[in-house]
Amino acid sequence: MSDNKKMAPVTPVISDESEVHAEDTVKTTTSDGQTTIVIHRHYCKGCELCVEVCPKDVLHMVTATDRWEGAIVEILNMDNCNACMLCEVQCPDFAIEVYNIKKEAKKKEKKTVG
Repeated sequence: MSDNKKMAPVTPVISDESEVHAEDTVKTTTSDGQTTIVIHRHYCKGCELCVEVCPKDVLHMVTATDRWEGAIVEILNMDNCNACMLCEVQCPDFAIEVYNIKKEAKKKEKKTVG
């Protein structure tokens, strides 16, 4: 015999650990407003690759006792940033995004021309 009982819809449960909080994303802009670096702290695993490849010492690691990794990337000298994007390219966890007004304008220009 078949049982035709209707089941209640299942509501997914989101734990505090899986929620992305606004303070977990840090956005910093150079004083001239040309370059912005966005760090998604919840993705950073503290591998230090971004710090190692930065030619201008923009980034550094800080102790993060609330993370199992023990450290997390932070911006040290934002105005030194030349928007080379090496940190973004090297990050294996997509924790860093670099935006530069001039480079973004060139991308848009190429899209409209080509």
